[in-house]
Amino acid sequence: MTGVLQGERKSTWLGIDTGGAAWGFACGCMLIVGASGSFAMARAGIVAGLDPIDIIFMRFVVAGLFFLPVLLRLGLWSLAGIGWRRGLVLLVTGGPLFSGLQTGGYSFAPLAHGGVMGPAAVTLLSTLIAATVLRERLSRAHVVGGGMVVGGIVLISWHGLVAGGGSLTWVGDAMFLASSALWAVFTVLLRYWRLDAVRAVAVTSVLSLVAMVPGYAATAGFGHLLAQLAGPLLVQGLVQGGLQGVLGILGYSQAIRVLGVSKAVLFPAVVPAMSILVGIPVAGEWPTLVQVAGMAVVTAGLLTAIGAFRRRAVA
Repeated sequence: MTGVLQGERKSTWLGIDTGGAAWGFACGCMLIVGASGSFAMARAGIVAGLDPIDIIFMRFVVAGLFFLPVLLRLGLWSLAGIGWRRGLVLLVTGGPLFSGLQTGGYSFAPLAHGGVMGPAAVTLLSTLIAATVLRERLSRAHVVGGGMVVGGIVLISWHGLVAGGGSLTWVGDAMFLASSALWAVFTVLLRYWRLDAVRAVAVTSVLSLVAMVPGYAATAGFGHLLAQLAGPLLVQGLVQGGLQGVLGILGYSQAIRVLGVSKAVLFPAVVPAMSILVGIPVAGEWPTLVQVAGMAVVTAGLLTAIGAFRRRAVA
């Protein structure tokens, strides 16, 4: 375990305090950018004819190949010092199963259901687990801000929630909740085990690649992959695997280390609002006034929870 445990001491990188709240906020924003871009491009890819499994496969191919040299340098057989037991747990909670449930749920339920249930469930579950298992203290500002974030998500997805989606909508909703539970456990374990972000993401990405290759061959088949246009696949690989699978997840892991679980999990809750903004140029979809109000509430809730208004008042 030497070298894996992440201490609480402050460190610097290029003169930047990587142990401060500003660094944690910047890393959390990396997740927002990566996840919202991933969500918008996934929608565009499915409309263009790609299957969800194609998008998931491209994500882990790019992320896995990117982190393979890193894992080889840190120790392949020991999984960068994390060990196989913990590595397999990270694979189950943050790998293809999580992505498959999250993406596959849209085959049964409207996009808005996943947009509200996923982030809200991750935020609430992770916060509850962190408070009970990690004993993280929840301030009044955090509780109020978290409530504002969940309320803003409901506003953003209100039309889709009341519109319904058919008799099998409950199947998609169950898949969204299951994926959220897995991601909440993944989030808390990163903090509980005090795992170095690069090591944890490298292990998860490479193991996911190893699992996805035979899985994809047995389900879709590589003939199906070769029949797709190279351009859309490349774009999905760069966005899903590079922007989200590498930068976004690394940023999220760092935010967990610096800010703690209960604050870091608020950043995924901002993804639906940012996805709407990204969807304007990507999908040509403009938000409604209710969605704009929801985005404002989510943003204010996040700033409230991380103490931005309190620090400004003191200054």
